[in-house]
Amino acid sequence: MTEENTQLWFLIGMLSVGGAEQTLVDLANNIDTDQYEVTVWTIVDDGPLVAELNEDVHYRTLDAAGKWDFGVLLQFAQTARQERPDIVQSFLFFDNVLARLATVVTPKTTCITGVREVPDSRPLLRAFIDRLTLPLSDLVVSNSQAGAEHIVNHGAKEEQVAVVPNGRDVEKYAQGCASNELYESLSLDQDCPIVGTVSRLVERKGHYDLLDAWPAVLNTHSEAQLLLVGDGPERDALERYAEERGCSKSVIFAGQRDDIPALLDAMDVFVFPSHYEGLPGALLEAMCAGLPIVTTPVDGCSELVDDEKHGIHVPSQNSSALGKAVRELLDNEDRASTLGIAAQQRARNNYSINVMVDSFEALYEN
Repeated sequence: MTEENTQLWFLIGMLSVGGAEQTLVDLANNIDTDQYEVTVWTIVDDGPLVAELNEDVHYRTLDAAGKWDFGVLLQFAQTARQERPDIVQSFLFFDNVLARLATVVTPKTTCITGVREVPDSRPLLRAFIDRLTLPLSDLVVSNSQAGAEHIVNHGAKEEQVAVVPNGRDVEKYAQGCASNELYESLSLDQDCPIVGTVSRLVERKGHYDLLDAWPAVLNTHSEAQLLLVGDGPERDALERYAEERGCSKSVIFAGQRDDIPALLDAMDVFVFPSHYEGLPGALLEAMCAGLPIVTTPVDGCSELVDDEKHGIHVPSQNSSALGKAVRELLDNEDRASTLGIAAQQRARNNYSINVMVDSFEALYEN
């Protein structure tokens, strides 16, 4: 490190397995260390992705009792005032608010906050706090054009908003690494079709729509298996719903995993029936893996996947159309392969880690 190095702090709630968190880790690990000294801060706890940080990335935690632990605001603000980082960058609601308030006491620190999704609605208190503190951001970075338009409509100045799409290590997901042990551990039959999705088990991700569609898929593909990767508050309810739909024997709940490339390699079709999004990392990872995709044309998903070019669009919350599209891809391997290859090439050309990092570095330099 020299005096000329830019002091860059990243701030997030915790480094759990998620799209924003993976983007932060990839950015921190690939930034130019000759130009930047990087520190990753978490508010609550470390999380499993801390282990993926490179040795030259500093890691610190506020070890808060919870995201609403206001004592950490004073702690972080005091530390920022003492150490005077050049840039503090945050990604999600709680860390955005903390970054904005803390950097008030360090006027020479550039505060960059994030937009990661375009919700249908938000709790009134969150919306009020976000709008109230938004002017404290020097720059707002969205991972999608839809997110940029959303934040401008909610009070941000257009000239202070930028778009940097998520990036992923394409080759990491394209390498094909599903092992016999993986299939055995999840009771998957690798000789039968595997349809899957990766996302947090929350209602807006469309898992109920997928389970509604699944019996129709089984009517024509009785040996098909549905692999749901991820965890969340809806897990118990989704397991009960699969039983009510009479299809639980063919549905595998894999839980939270750290071997996503291998799981994607095991899938024949990837389904992402989300109700709203920013720019979903899980969908991008499926593109990197070269999977044929069925998704909804909501904000973010439609930016990644063009209908009939990189995958198939179905209306949000339409289980009938969802099941039909899955059956079409299972029935036509050539079409599925063509869509998967096109999706992977689009990811390689437009959504690599290098493209993302270069875009962020250009913002920092400006």
